[in-house]
Amino acid sequence: MDIDIKSLITKGEHSQVESKKTARGIPDSLWESYSAFANTSGGVILLGVSELAGKLEITDVSESAKKIKNIWDILNDKKKINVNILFERNVFVHKENDKEIIVIKVPRADRHDKPVFINNDLMNGTFRRNAEGDYHCSLSEIKSMLRDQSDIPIDGVVFDEITFDDLDKDTVKRYRNMFSVLKPEHIWNRLDDIAFLHKIGALGRAETSELKPTLAGLVMFADEDVITRILPDYFLDFREKYDNDRWSDRVVSNLGEWSGNIFDFFFKIANRLTADIKRPFQMRDNIYREDDTSIHKALREALANALIHADYYGRRGIVIEKKKHLITFENPGSFRPDIAEVMNGGITDPRNPNIFKMFALLDIGERAGSGLHTIHTIWQDAGWDLPVLSEQIEPARTMLLVPIEIENNEGINAESEGINSKDEGINALVRTITLYPGNRAVFLGDKLQIPVKTIERWLKKLKDENQIEFQGSKKTGGYWKIIKQQ
Repeated sequence: MDIDIKSLITKGEHSQVESKKTARGIPDSLWESYSAFANTSGGVILLGVSELAGKLEITDVSESAKKIKNIWDILNDKKKINVNILFERNVFVHKENDKEIIVIKVPRADRHDKPVFINNDLMNGTFRRNAEGDYHCSLSEIKSMLRDQSDIPIDGVVFDEITFDDLDKDTVKRYRNMFSVLKPEHIWNRLDDIAFLHKIGALGRAETSELKPTLAGLVMFADEDVITRILPDYFLDFREKYDNDRWSDRVVSNLGEWSGNIFDFFFKIANRLTADIKRPFQMRDNIYREDDTSIHKALREALANALIHADYYGRRGIVIEKKKHLITFENPGSFRPDIAEVMNGGITDPRNPNIFKMFALLDIGERAGSGLHTIHTIWQDAGWDLPVLSEQIEPARTMLLVPIEIENNEGINAESEGINSKDEGINALVRTITLYPGNRAVFLGDKLQIPVKTIERWLKKLKDENQIEFQGSKKTGGYWKIIKQQ
């Protein structure tokens, strides 16, 4: 296993490294750290290492083989540990300066295995990790992990306390109108509202066999006062702030000025997120103007992800904050898959699959989860600082920080350059590459307000004529460079 033990010891203890001195046996505190790492982001436990005056020092482990056998015996004892998530490769002996250390590499537990607890005591034996070390989980943290453990969709829960009549009919009408425009031939357009909402997961069968709102239907179609009767911590908040003194724009769900549900929230703020980013002139099907860039679509994808992955039982609600150079998407609930794996693409595990389905039927959030990898790639292609996905533990929250660059008509663009022909466009592209070295097609297209596909064709022509060349790797952030001027 590729772990730089010497480097870990040099850096000292932190949120993902714990040292334990072993004298005669295995310290009981080892299992608290095992639970804490498994329930958080994983980490490394070093046995035979002591912390002295803030620094780690190797103290050696005697009878390491015997101690490792003891570790495995305890890990497989259900009375001590409820689930063993380690493989043989996760526990091994490392030698440093003729001294032995037992290394235990604890991965982040799969959501189906959480909460990982000890001593057959769910309430008092469940731990998590923060900068200060291991701590007992609160009841709300344990409940959150138990909700995520189930394969029964959280947003499919049916509420007997409310009925179809409690949903906002205007929101339902807006949704259906949009659906029928996008899918005019779909057979569901012939259904009445109750049957339609049942098909999309907004209504489910109660114990009485009556169709009643699911959690997904509640937050998607009800008014805020109805939603908060069932989910008291539900709250939506969009903040736009360009200086330190005041909000330039704010949309919240609890003022009674609009429905307060997530469907209307999405469409209220989607354009606000992208309002300051230049839109190149593009034509779709040679008929409709296509105002979107991949950056605009990615920001709406990030907004949809926050709504799709939120734990609506969690605290503090969904908060979207837009500043001059940064948009933060923040929602209650920890991230269900491993963050590193998600950022590499191909993994999706939506907390609310019915909400996912409802948005996807409108061609929104169709890449939920795996869309994070797409956002990362688009920002890399644009030459911008990359988005950062992180977690807060208590209360459990997921945060996506997305750097943005607001255009202010500086530099050159298609209108100011008077681009009326292919040759004029290629000349302007060469000047743009000269003025803004180190960038790629998405950025160049936005600067010139010319479709990215057109830019890519022109770049290929310039490359074939040996006027430009691509430096570096497309996967690691290469860029176009001028070889010679026209």
